[in-house]
Amino acid sequence: MKKKIEKKKNILKYITERWTLFLFSGIVLYFLFGIVFRGNLKNYLLNKNPEITKAVIINEENYWGNSPVSKTFSYSYEFIVGEKKYREDSRNKKLKIGDSIFIEYVSSYPSFSRIKSEQ
Repeated sequence: MKKKIEKKKNILKYITERWTLFLFSGIVLYFLFGIVFRGNLKNYLLNKNPEITKAVIINEENYWGNSPVSKTFSYSYEFIVGEKKYREDSRNKKLKIGDSIFIEYVSSYPSFSRIKSEQ
């Protein structure tokens, strides 16, 4: 009888320890990815030492959220680093297809980019 009680306690302890580890890991990952996706890391790296290049506005529409009636959108821009093309939303509804703009990007991770005048 004692063995069964001890075994149940061990299983409960094991589950509790694993659940706590899982919960703690989830919280840490949430904050780490939150920093990246909110743009704090992106802005930090772009402010530190950006590379500057020319980009062209292309025919790729990016619709803005919560505008089902007006259908407000902006076009994407495209630039080349090495032999690879990168695209990003311009977030500027005044830019038209074919416009040339200057952008800043992080040399080690060109997907982090923004229009030069943004900050």
